[in-house]
Amino acid sequence: MRVSVKINGADVKVLKPSLKLDSRLGNRISTASFDFLGEEKWATPSCAIALIPAMGGYTHPMGKGEVKIDRAPTPMQNCAISLTPSIGGRSTYLDHFFGGYIATKEIRLIGRRRFYRCSTQDYNILTTQKLVTESYEEKTEQEIIDDLFSTYLPEIDTSTYVESSGTKITIDWTRVYLNEVMEELAGIFSKEWLIDYEKKLHYFTPSTDEAPFELSDSPSLTTKKMYNNFEHIEDDSKIINKVTVVGDPDVPVVVTRQSDESYAKYGEWYEGKIVDRNIDTEAWAILRGDAELAEAAFGKVDGSLTCYQEGLVIGQKVSIYNGLRNIDDDFLVKSVRLSMLSNFLEKVDIEYE
Repeated sequence: MRVSVKINGADVKVLKPSLKLDSRLGNRISTASFDFLGEEKWATPSCAIALIPAMGGYTHPMGKGEVKIDRAPTPMQNCAISLTPSIGGRSTYLDHFFGGYIATKEIRLIGRRRFYRCSTQDYNILTTQKLVTESYEEKTEQEIIDDLFSTYLPEIDTSTYVESSGTKITIDWTRVYLNEVMEELAGIFSKEWLIDYEKKLHYFTPSTDEAPFELSDSPSLTTKKMYNNFEHIEDDSKIINKVTVVGDPDVPVVVTRQSDESYAKYGEWYEGKIVDRNIDTEAWAILRGDAELAEAAFGKVDGSLTCYQEGLVIGQKVSIYNGLRNIDDDFLVKSVRLSMLSNFLEKVDIEYE
């Protein structure tokens, strides 16, 4: 894989082994770091990048410092990997890897040669710097999201990749950061969200996108890729497969939801309860109960491995086979860390659940 790195539209010569891309589901700020050689064409020495603090310890550049990392043209391409968009429009074989801003820049020397070490944060950093005060009555996810971003971050496109259930809710926020608002909204509807490299908002159901290949300890030359450094831990201590949701007592709203699949696996009901007086409709209560079951109806899996094929994206469903441990199942990719070993070889460390 060859990559192209641009800072404010100007190409920079990156030292390939220094390039690292890190994205994690649930931590919306993806990062990239790299070293590059040459003169500083995108900012004069007297015009250093100014940084201001933001919530959570993040920083955001003022003025110059926008970064784009894309696939560079190459005569060699792995034709076994699908080039078509998957469900939801999230690419299974990415031509774009990163879009964001420089957070820190360090000037170093190699002999007489000057190079720059940069760490960057993607466009999701923008949501940590906007305070929301809004009230919505009987609005769908799409309506709420469209209004939030048109008001607070109009440069973000919400028209393409937002999956809405159509269920209407009543909700309000007072001086809450936009990223926290999106976390709460996504939690209600069992969704995930992120802002991509083109400043498009993705609001989606996890694992509806399938990975472009499988991971197996019995690999093939095409769709089954080898891996190593395999770790897999299962935890069945916090299962809830039957949940009662208690909402507004004035309505009143009481709904019980259960997972028959979980009961069939474990042979017992593990009950839980949610009390939220903001819930004022049965449809909302059902959504909240189903969200709890999606999170807790089955035992937790925490796993990690290393492979040498890029194309995995957070939020994808990937099939993992391990004959020695009798594992053959689909798992949710929750983090991806890509490191360049050369122009044609990359190491990809993933965590899954």
